[in-house]
Amino acid sequence: MQLITYLKEKFRLSDDLLSQIELVCSTKIFNKRDVILSPARYSKHIFFIEKGLVRIFYEKTDKKITHYFCPENTFAAGSESVFYNKLSQYGIEAIEQTEVTIIPFSVIEKLADESLAMNKVVQQILLDALIGFSSRLHSMQFETAQERYQKFLETNPEILLRAPLGDIASYLGISQQTLSVIRAGK
Repeated sequence: MQLITYLKEKFRLSDDLLSQIELVCSTKIFNKRDVILSPARYSKHIFFIEKGLVRIFYEKTDKKITHYFCPENTFAAGSESVFYNKLSQYGIEAIEQTEVTIIPFSVIEKLADESLAMNKVVQQILLDALIGFSSRLHSMQFETAQERYQKFLETNPEILLRAPLGDIASYLGISQQTLSVIRAGK
């Protein structure tokens, strides 16, 4: 389970904490385009991407709009549902065959109450998500489609090779046709 190695190396959690986490986790494989979490659902789980690639998406007028990509060694969740007991606005979908470790948030919450180290893990994950979303919002408001594509190309070249162009176009806030024009101009 890569999750345990990731937590040990990145956050230096104790073996006791790691074994408590490992006991409650389960791992599941999702096929390409399987929905891991549907929008407008409750979920009290955090998903750690072991292998593969997922996208966080929302639905608007029968279209799935990509909000974020999560490759290996990242966390995904329906944040509103996990933290505020509300229906999640976002869904999570496998872009390719993906192995996911499913972590009950109740256990993470309990361990965070008892352990400063675990509390720091939760804080860091939330801070990373906040910075990512803030950067994305800034990009959508102040950068041209060409600039957003160039930035995506520089920061996420592996996702460009793995995700369908339609998903990338919706993430960039442009049509697939506009993305093709931008790519042809490169």
